[in-house]
Formats: sequence, structure tokens, C-alpha cells
Amino acid sequence: MDREDLRNQVRMGLPPEVSDVADAMIDTLLNQGLEEVAAWADWPWLETSATMSAVDSTRTIALPGDFLKAIKLVDDDWDYAVPYVSKEKLFTLVGNDTGNENTRFQAWTIYGTNVMLSPIPQANDTNRFTIYYYKTPTTLSTDGASPEFPAAFHMMLVEYAKWKLYEREALVEQAQIARSSFQAYLGEMQAYYNNRITQSPSIYGGGKRPRFRGHPNIPWWPFNYSGN
Repeated sequence: MDREDLRNQVRMGLPPEVSDVADAMIDTLLNQGLEEVAAWADWPWLETSATMSAVDSTRTIALPGDFLKAIKLVDDDWDYAVPYVSKEKLFTLVGNDTGNENTRFQAWTIYGTNVMLSPIPQANDTNRFTIYYYKTPTTLSTDGASPEFPAAFHMMLVEYAKWKLYEREALVEQAQIARSSFQAYLGEMQAYYNNRITQSPSIYGGGKRPRFRGHPNIPWWPFNYSGN
């Protein structure tokens, strides 16, 4: 469903006494619901990547504008994932290092809206890195725009908007029902993606991959893997 379809579904579910709801308010609630869905789990439909271009003698590289959560940073010259460390460790261990332009990068962290690297990038490190990450969801900015996840779960945004509108009208019971329905859709979509992962081999030519937990600050997909 696109935004207009979702908005119409919201209106169809509202009682007659809730009539003073502008289209813009419903559109805002649909996008608010979309943001809450995105924050609920590490969804495959939010996975993306971007090339990062370093600047000579500058430790930081700006994160992509749609960055939400990191997966990994790859040094494309060496084809390996640079180890992630906490900000404190990077500040304590690496200092103001320079002159390592021909070696592997040893560590990275996120500081504010930037990636920070060790060693400090040099002139020949332009476009050397690829960051894999979860992006912010694409907002429903036009009536023809649709959510990025499967259509079977689009109605969760309708339930979210109804929940918030019922709360505004102090319709407590209806608000609770809509909230429960929204959360049920979330659980069903999470199960849907979990099943898609666990039913497929994770290693070429092999069966299920054993449980793996990486660095606690860099989530490994699947986020809730339960293989044997």
C-alpha cells in the first residue's frame, strides 16, 4: 500500500466522533510509526553500504546522511573488516599516529556523526573504505510512496496511527487494541525475517552456521540467530 492507501485505512478505522484529523497529521503519524518500526530490530530492508572517502591527514570521515547503525567497516585495499573499538580505547591507545599509509588500518570507532580511524588516513586512502550499515527508513513523502518492507505488514503503520489518534481522544480501550495490533505485526515481521535466515545455509555448501556473537557494539546479522 502507498501513503494514500494507508491514510484511507486509518480513516476507515476511526469512529465518527474522530473527524477533525487533517491528512498532514495522519501522514506525520505514519512516518513516526515507520521510525519506530525501524528502531525495533536490525531489519534486512534497512541494510545498505557506502564508499567512504578519506582526507589526507584527517582522522575523521563523515558518516552517510542516512546512517542509523553500523554493521562493519571494510578496508578495500586489504579486503578485511577493520576492528571496531570503543571511543575511549581509540583515544587511549592510538594517540596522534601518522605515517602508516601503507599498512592495514588497525581500528575504527564512531564519534558523533563521524568515523574515526587509526592510523590517520593519508593522501592515497581516498575511497579506500566501505561502510556497511543500517540506514534510516525512507519517509513516505508523497502519496505514491510505500513502506520498504513487505506489503503483508504495511497495516502495522495504520494500527500505529490509530493508536496515537485514539490516545489523543482518550479512547483508552481502542488505543490499547491498536497498540497490541501494532506490536503483533512487529513480532510477525521479526519472525518472518528470522525464518528466512535460519532456513537458508549461511555457509556455501554447508548447513546452518553455529551461533556467533561479534563485538557487542557492532551487531552481527541475524540479530536473533538461533541455529544449532
